[in-house]
Amino acid sequence: MIGMLVGRRVALGIGGSMLVLSQASAATSPTLQQEIRWLQEEHYVTTATKTQEKLNKSGSTISIITADELQKMGARNLMDALKRVPGFGINQFNMGITSTGVRGVKTDFSEKVLFLINGHPVNNNLVNGGALSSYNNFRIDDIKVVEIVRGPGSALYGANAFVAVVNIVTKTAKDIDGVELSLSGGSDETNQFDLLYGERIGELDLAFNANVFHSDGINEPVRSDATGQSGRTDFWQKRYEMSFQGSYRNLSLQGRYTERKAGAYLGANNFLNTGSEQEYREYFIDGSYVAPVSDNLSVMTHVYFDHFEFDNLWELADNFYARSPIKHDKTGIESTLTWNWNSNNKLLLGAAAEHQSQYGVEYWTNNGAGELVNISDVANWNGSHNRDIVAVYMQDIWDVMETLRLIVGARYDHYSDFEGSFNPRASLSWEFVPDYHLIATYGSAFRAPTFGELYNINNPSIVGNPDLHPEEIDTFELGLNIDISRRFQVRGTFFYNNIQDIIAPRASQGAVNFSDNVGELEVLGVELEAKLRLRNGSTLGSNYTYQDPTNALNDTRAPEVPLQRANLWYNHRFSRSLNAFAGVLYESKLSREEADPRADVPATTTLDLALTWRNSAEDITITTSLYNALDAHHVDPSPSGVMLSDYPNPGRSFMLELQFEY
Repeated sequence: MIGMLVGRRVALGIGGSMLVLSQASAATSPTLQQEIRWLQEEHYVTTATKTQEKLNKSGSTISIITADELQKMGARNLMDALKRVPGFGINQFNMGITSTGVRGVKTDFSEKVLFLINGHPVNNNLVNGGALSSYNNFRIDDIKVVEIVRGPGSALYGANAFVAVVNIVTKTAKDIDGVELSLSGGSDETNQFDLLYGERIGELDLAFNANVFHSDGINEPVRSDATGQSGRTDFWQKRYEMSFQGSYRNLSLQGRYTERKAGAYLGANNFLNTGSEQEYREYFIDGSYVAPVSDNLSVMTHVYFDHFEFDNLWELADNFYARSPIKHDKTGIESTLTWNWNSNNKLLLGAAAEHQSQYGVEYWTNNGAGELVNISDVANWNGSHNRDIVAVYMQDIWDVMETLRLIVGARYDHYSDFEGSFNPRASLSWEFVPDYHLIATYGSAFRAPTFGELYNINNPSIVGNPDLHPEEIDTFELGLNIDISRRFQVRGTFFYNNIQDIIAPRASQGAVNFSDNVGELEVLGVELEAKLRLRNGSTLGSNYTYQDPTNALNDTRAPEVPLQRANLWYNHRFSRSLNAFAGVLYESKLSREEADPRADVPATTTLDLALTWRNSAEDITITTSLYNALDAHHVDPSPSGVMLSDYPNPGRSFMLELQFEY
């Protein structure tokens, strides 16, 4: 189901004779034809190398989630699928925004994971570095496939591709081929409308998506917030999104607009309230042109503009309000030359330039009474700042022999506000016996200091530091992928991360901490995966992650990260029209920070169920899902000394979706 489908041409024995697909199609049932197509399907990925390569030839640890898999598991958003990927963990923090932890590295804003939409980076929140402020609740209806590359990706993508790259590939005109309309509703007064339109007009391909999402959101009990009050979280959500993509010959254009409003959850001060409102707005436009210089040489150039802003109103205490708007822009250009200079080598050469700008920073407050007043001139929380980035990179894919591939590459990024960063990467893929692939990889990556870490001021707990260095990581991976049969695949990956110059608060002589490069983290881990496809089209899959992050300065285990995480899922195919899904997720207990007197967060096990029905004409689909079916009490740890309670996750929830295709 996830990341293990490696196809090849096979022959199917029927009645004692071997028939290839073209022969079988005319003589077999639709169900058998579908099974043959699955067995023959060759899976290609682009995210790992920025070129289309076979999955087992990509030189990376990759998971793939298709639109069909998303629908069958009843996923409501992208996070529902990512939690089933080895090495990935999904968490909540006080603002309610979902965060991703990968291979023992967990942060609130997911700034160490690079998120792409059709190859376009969307880590546009420059004050915090992450992408999930806007894309926290990315809907699945528009997704064709998600490619997840675990491990460092800065050798191709630059900053933020620190522990993983997640590329969301959306549906094109060919995938939609008409109109798709989805209506859904369920628990917590959740409802959604989604419209997809795709059409090919001559040589012009057009695809359009519109989405509206409303929900009362997470409304779970909290025993004691930062002020000792009990009550319930308030995390209502409203989301509006439009996107398009089009292509004409060698020219492509895509754009997306997202607006998200939400309640406080627990707010900036971990304080139960109903007076806060988060508001995020983001859009981008990206145009690209591929110039075919010759049969084996092409140049792709794309230009882009991204805008991100938030305007959050926080109730920090009873009747004490603060408002903190800010805006960010990114403008850039990138060109990549792809040269198949002989039958065994593919060379990539690239150059990029980007300007980042932060402006419109304001601070409003009522100081506990009256109307909000703009005090930006005397007590602002950040300011207007700019950054220029230039980068060059190269990659060579060399097939030393048919069963042995070497990929080497490197990228240098120069930032106008701190020193540059050089990041190499090399991988060796060896099919040492048929269907046994050994992959050895080394790579480094960096995470640039955010504008918040550099320039935050007038904060009572932590301020910025303009002398910060980027965080850096070195990763070693050794993986073994085995196709035991056409239907049964297993994979094992050992990884070691060494992270230097971690950016975190450092105590000062005064009462206020400041951002600094404070430490080093080492993570040892193993990821195991297995998938079995049964003859009736059902699938059984599992994965297990062991991760042990250690503070290298004092040789203590890093807190709030589970030592073990395991997934088990089963898709049962009753018929061509009916499919049932059951998925179990287990996470071991979470230890606390050393100074935290509270007991460890206990281990949790959650069960998700889904049922999908499609009519014989395949133009109507009904999906029902029951997530956290056993209503397990599942929390994420709050920081030490902030509040007694932890951050609650949703309880049992039901969703029903109707999809029509025209």
